[in-house]
Amino acid sequence: MAYSKIKLDIESGVAWIKLANPPLNIVDMEMMDELIDAVEKAENEAHITVIGNEGKHFSAGAEIKEHYPDKAPEMIKTFTELIGKILSYDGVTVAAVKGYALGGGFEIPMACDIILASQNAKLGNPEITLAHYPPIAIAILPRMIGWKNAFEIIMTGEAISAERAMEIGVVNRVFSDETFENEVRNYVSSLLEKSPAALRFTKKALKTSIGLAFDEVMDKINDIYLNGLIKTEDAVEGLNAFLEKRKPVWKS
Repeated sequence: MAYSKIKLDIESGVAWIKLANPPLNIVDMEMMDELIDAVEKAENEAHITVIGNEGKHFSAGAEIKEHYPDKAPEMIKTFTELIGKILSYDGVTVAAVKGYALGGGFEIPMACDIILASQNAKLGNPEITLAHYPPIAIAILPRMIGWKNAFEIIMTGEAISAERAMEIGVVNRVFSDETFENEVRNYVSSLLEKSPAALRFTKKALKTSIGLAFDEVMDKINDIYLNGLIKTEDAVEGLNAFLEKRKPVWKS
């Protein structure tokens, strides 16, 4: 597959995947398909995969126009497949987050084993402000940081700083904006010093210990989203208001 919205470079056991859809790296279905293909290639050729970004921001989220009822089922299916690919990746996955990581652009790092963030990073799930909810975040975030912290992030829709994200266990390390790229490479180099087999089996053991039944959880959450929330007037109104740059008028 030829990529138009991402870049993939595999070197010395590391797959470097970069979102490259400026200026905000919006994750549309085309990018999702490219990311799925890239992760599959990485699985065959690398034991560490780093997902980062070109430009100022990691990603401002999924394409709003693909959330309407006529397109949402295919978008949700494709995005769930992408997150499943990242979660099932045998090796270590690292998200290198600069700038905004919002909505679907936050859920991709959530699926990674490690999140490294620059000081200027802002992470959040603003879906509730459009009368939607983030299915992947609901499946993953409470398991990652506990019920109350996940509840606050998802229900307020407010973005949090990199430092706050590290405090509550979303982010592993925060590096300065100026040295971020070098710090990420140094961190990855420390992982490269470990046995690929040890990393792979240790990850498998860790995931087994927490009992992450992703597929079962996602089936239920996606069903509520697609057959419940997405069909409400407010779900469509939230999208319309965003695109028309006006305050939404809720119906319920």
